[in-house]
Amino acid sequence: MKQVEANDTVTVTLIGTLDNGTVFETVEESAPRVITMGGKDTPKAIQRSLRGMQIGEMRKIRIEPEEGEYGIRRGDLLQIIPQEKFNNKIEAKVGLTLSMNVEQDGITHQVPATIVEIKNENITIDYNHPLAGHPLNYEVTVIEIAKG
Repeated sequence: MKQVEANDTVTVTLIGTLDNGTVFETVEESAPRVITMGGKDTPKAIQRSLRGMQIGEMRKIRIEPEEGEYGIRRGDLLQIIPQEKFNNKIEAKVGLTLSMNVEQDGITHQVPATIVEIKNENITIDYNHPLAGHPLNYEVTVIEIAKG
């Protein structure tokens, strides 16, 4: 029976959860994910776990933040902004996700940022991805293997 090896193209379904059971991603058979082993589009930890799997096999995979695509939470991605900068355009609430303009290499990008604290007329904005710093748990099932 075929097993997943280096350079194969693997079609999978998966369910991604946090430790508290929150589902953050579901990939069903009607729209499966195609992973190229050795490619850059899938974290190496998932690719390592797929090696040796066979069609129909399900495996539980845990990826620590340091190995995952979202990484660890970074303190340098927190920014304190005076509340007056918002000019009463929004009702600031903890947990609210905003689209913020950030300049990088001379180009302005819109990126999501979450309000994490409101204190003394200041708003703390977190630019970390919401999944950064969390271990990620996956149940991955191989549905097809194309030899590379």
